[in-house]
Amino acid sequence: MRKNRLFVGGGCLLALSISTASAGPISNEQVVISATARAIDTLYTRVTPRDLNIISDSGGLDKLILYGISEGLRGKFDRIMIATSPETTGYNLYFDMLGFDLGYRAGSSRGFLKGRMIRRELQCELRINIRDGRDGALRETKNLGVGYIDEIERSDVSFVNSREIPELAPEPPGSSWSRYAEPSLVVASVGALVYLFFANR
Repeated sequence: MRKNRLFVGGGCLLALSISTASAGPISNEQVVISATARAIDTLYTRVTPRDLNIISDSGGLDKLILYGISEGLRGKFDRIMIATSPETTGYNLYFDMLGFDLGYRAGSSRGFLKGRMIRRELQCELRINIRDGRDGALRETKNLGVGYIDEIERSDVSFVNSREIPELAPEPPGSSWSRYAEPSLVVASVGALVYLFFANR
């Protein structure tokens, strides 16, 4: 049986995130990759002189998690390979997604007659298992929490939302009508108070 393997080159994912961020907010796909990479980098601090095979044959959201794990572990193993089935050399890393949520909430206010920012929040929990490729023995198992928070403009939502992964294309709070309705109601209320003040004099 032919096995598909990919050697993970250092720096390519990180460079992509930096160059895109300078032009505007990063996409939701990049949020998942970079947040996972930071979390896994914090979880694994020691260097292991062995090859590591990250096992996954799924696409979509799982593939982004896989890229984040490989980026976060860069430099902590001799080589990092992505494989669709277990290898007999080195360690095999498996991951399961225990929970995932990326959503938008009302962000900070920008003052009178201006719409609120959109607060983007990512919460994800992963279970990481590492087994020895020679005998399949479990070497370690860990749970990993992945989180990310920032604020974006409402006009950026369509840009950062994924066109291929539904979990990465949530709806922002409120609608375009409510964005203008709230300031209009404030103006109308102030106008009514001014009218009543002069009408009762």
